[in-house]
Amino acid sequence: MSINKTTVTSKDIASVSKDEVGNHARKGVKWTVIQVVARNILSLGTTAVLSRILSPSDFGLVGMVATLTALLMAFSDMGLSWATIQRKNISRIQVSNLFWLNVGIGAILWSICWLSSPWVANFYGEQALVAITTALGTGFILSGLAAQPIALLNRKMEYKTIAKIEVFSITIGALSALTAAISGLGYWALVIQSLGTGIVRFILAIPMSRIQITFPRQGFGTLGLLTFGGMLAVSDFLLYAARNLDSVLIGKYWGTAELGFYNRAYFLMWLPSLLATGILTNLVVPSLSVLQDDINRFGNAYRKSLCMVAFIACPMALGLTLTANEMVYLIYGEQWQPVIPMLVWLSIASITEPIYKTTSWLFTAAGKAKTYLLMTFLSGVVLSIVFYLSIPYGALGMSKSYGITMGLAIVFPALWLAHKSAGLSFLKSIKVLWPIVICLTGMTFTVVGIEKLTSSWQLSIYSTLAIKVFFGMVSYIAIANLLMKEMIVNEFYSIIRRR
Repeated sequence: MSINKTTVTSKDIASVSKDEVGNHARKGVKWTVIQVVARNILSLGTTAVLSRILSPSDFGLVGMVATLTALLMAFSDMGLSWATIQRKNISRIQVSNLFWLNVGIGAILWSICWLSSPWVANFYGEQALVAITTALGTGFILSGLAAQPIALLNRKMEYKTIAKIEVFSITIGALSALTAAISGLGYWALVIQSLGTGIVRFILAIPMSRIQITFPRQGFGTLGLLTFGGMLAVSDFLLYAARNLDSVLIGKYWGTAELGFYNRAYFLMWLPSLLATGILTNLVVPSLSVLQDDINRFGNAYRKSLCMVAFIACPMALGLTLTANEMVYLIYGEQWQPVIPMLVWLSIASITEPIYKTTSWLFTAAGKAKTYLLMTFLSGVVLSIVFYLSIPYGALGMSKSYGITMGLAIVFPALWLAHKSAGLSFLKSIKVLWPIVICLTGMTFTVVGIEKLTSSWQLSIYSTLAIKVFFGMVSYIAIANLLMKEMIVNEFYSIIRRR
């Protein structure tokens, strides 16, 4: 690894130089793809099996607690991982101090879960939530232990090591959940899956990151890192709070079964964004952080990443909309049919979510935590108002509100503000996205046409799904080769050739 020695002291943690950042990012694509694809395949496969063993109410119970833990999760890291990645120079003592801060914050959040568990149970009218909330709260301590070791590996762009840690820990968590479900433990299988993954992750991450942990020490500039990370944490908290308010309201007013259906639709809605942005976030943010004082290279790197994430994730999200009936039947089974219309509406947000996600890349890499906080606050206010107005219409009404508001009303103002904060041209980024819009339009007409053509053929649901997916992919790739051939050759084919 090539190190920029002009900015590193003997006590600093080495980082990748500007000249080598592109090379490390390209090498990291392979391992990041393996990590993200394996994670989502394991997650989807485990969910498909568990959905046939557990009931919607089991998922609904854990979903009620997941709403609380998702809110608190924003503070479990306090943005300190991004502080470690974003800073040009950071010492081993600072990272050690941040490690202890993460662990301490995790312990505090677990205490909050433990103390609030009776209130959560009374709020929903489900006494089983006392034990579930206390148990899932332990995950905050586990994530605190792993936060800085994983951040160090990201700073050094050691993506192969990160992939090994993540895939192995998720595999153990999935096997633990399946074993528990088959043994008849019900909703505890979902709890065991979460905790099992967290335990294995921190056990592997600490030695493999080579982090040097010492007793906490004062006077080493830790406060500045905490301030930057804290603003990111508050921003994430506001975003989580707004986005999980829908689940809280559904669970409160419509019950566990309705929430179980909604959560399964929400899970599928998130998959495309998780796949694409999960692959690129840990590649792009460290790279952009290195280039933050070179606006031209910064802008070019961001636009390439924006184009790639939209090119990969947007057609997958649109595909979920066009094959909602078949996908729900295939993954969850016939008893989950109410998920279908919810997934269709949520998929509106799913299509633009990967684009929205890139705003956090700009705010974080450019060090604009205050502006990011403002954006998430305003977005949260809008979402909260819409969700409260949707209560009388149940989970389906909430799905419509979320899809339209998050998918259409919020994404582009947020993208404009992120560009302005980072000093980039908003119009140049929009220009990059136009060919993808045309490709998606062509894909839609193709799949809808094929569906009408085959509607009288008496095909099985699996055959229908296969035909839709095949012709959707062919039409999308064909149009993309006409409109975006240069990008495809330079960014995708070149990576494949290197591999």
